[in-house]
Amino acid sequence: MKIAVCQINPIIGDIDGNKKKIVAGYNNAVHDGADLAVFPELALTGYPPLDFVEKHTFRRKVAEAASEIAAVTDGQTALVFGSITEFEDNIGTNIENSALFCLGGRIAQVQNKSLIPNYDVFDEVRYFEAADEVKVFEFKGEKIGLSVCEDIWNDEDYWKKRLYPVDPVKQQIERGATLLVNISASPYSYGKRKSRYKMLQTIAKKDKVGIVYVCCAAAQTELIFDGASMCFRNNGDLMHLGKTFEEDYFIYDSSSEGEPVTAVEGSFEEEVHNALIFGLKDYCNKLNFKSICLGLSGGIDSAIVTYFAVKAVGAENVFVNLMPSEFSSQGSIDDSLKLIENLGISHTMVSVQPVFETVKTMLKPVFGDRAEDVTEENMQSRVRGLYMMSISNKFGHLLVTTGNKSELATGYATLYGDMCGGLSVIGDVYKTDIYRLCEYINRDEEILPREIIDKVPSAELRPNQT
Repeated sequence: MKIAVCQINPIIGDIDGNKKKIVAGYNNAVHDGADLAVFPELALTGYPPLDFVEKHTFRRKVAEAASEIAAVTDGQTALVFGSITEFEDNIGTNIENSALFCLGGRIAQVQNKSLIPNYDVFDEVRYFEAADEVKVFEFKGEKIGLSVCEDIWNDEDYWKKRLYPVDPVKQQIERGATLLVNISASPYSYGKRKSRYKMLQTIAKKDKVGIVYVCCAAAQTELIFDGASMCFRNNGDLMHLGKTFEEDYFIYDSSSEGEPVTAVEGSFEEEVHNALIFGLKDYCNKLNFKSICLGLSGGIDSAIVTYFAVKAVGAENVFVNLMPSEFSSQGSIDDSLKLIENLGISHTMVSVQPVFETVKTMLKPVFGDRAEDVTEENMQSRVRGLYMMSISNKFGHLLVTTGNKSELATGYATLYGDMCGGLSVIGDVYKTDIYRLCEYINRDEEILPREIIDKVPSAELRPNQT
């Protein structure tokens, strides 16, 4: 069977735009002589659609679009895509997360998701009902078992401890499935792709069944979906791996020979580097931000976030502001200017000192004789936050924050100060890993100045602070 794997980047709520992507991908599959075109989980709504599914007008528009998509299918090339479906009874949400199999102008089969995750970043139990039936159906000589994401993550021979008492994919295999098609929106973290590979390989090999796993390549604020769709032969060989952190389209012929793919994930530094750039770029695209601004301190965190911003939207669309105070070292300013030159970006410099002094003077009658402490340190950070939010508002830039995971975990960040901004680019990266990423970025040439990497970190909010 020739299968067109359509690894798209849907936008949550953009029913018309997502429909166009699905129809365009299907038309490409027909042109290329594919038997089946497959799209990711909830490709029509975007994932996760969250409270959109509770709106009747949204559900009606999705149903109409699904029928319109099905109407374009002919009698030769089938189409599978993810959407929500609705039914009526007096219990639960009456909404299901479904894989729709379309052929001959209609929705011929619907397989609803059986395992509804409610852990970590998932809250699907709030929105979706579990399937009450697991199906297998014949198409062009194959017995196909459709499943949606989590349904394939419960194999008893791979997991030491399973999350669910039932295994819908095992039921499909017991009913004679020869090809498993899993549509997915699986959030990425380092190591996840290797786990997927080993898990899917285990199922394919032990049950002697082909597997086509199709994942979206998208970022939805704090979630990143890496794509990397996988096609396995029934002996466990991975025959095709989709592109990572970008859309992809390819034809997989289940009867083709060739060398299997064995390397599915790069180094920690490479993967996290690419994931963060993709996440920031997609955030800007989907929220229509054309440019990014941030405060550049001369420290390693703001330096690496500036680099990611340049990679995401281009040097001509990144604007940094230096905001020195009496405690800022000349070295921090010089290091920042060197980075600015290396990256080819625009900058301004506005001191926080006059505003800082004025705020202290104005609050003197309130504070009385109390000694200076962290209060005055945070004033400086909050003046910087005021500056940067003003620049963001005036020019329409996306202001990004520069705090890393170690700082946020220990409370070493100032509310309404350095935490101002729309997206925390490195908020899930530990400080130790920031150093690893800097060395990776500089592997061929010095982009991030050595002085910034080697210096002892400091907030520079009081004398000789480290």
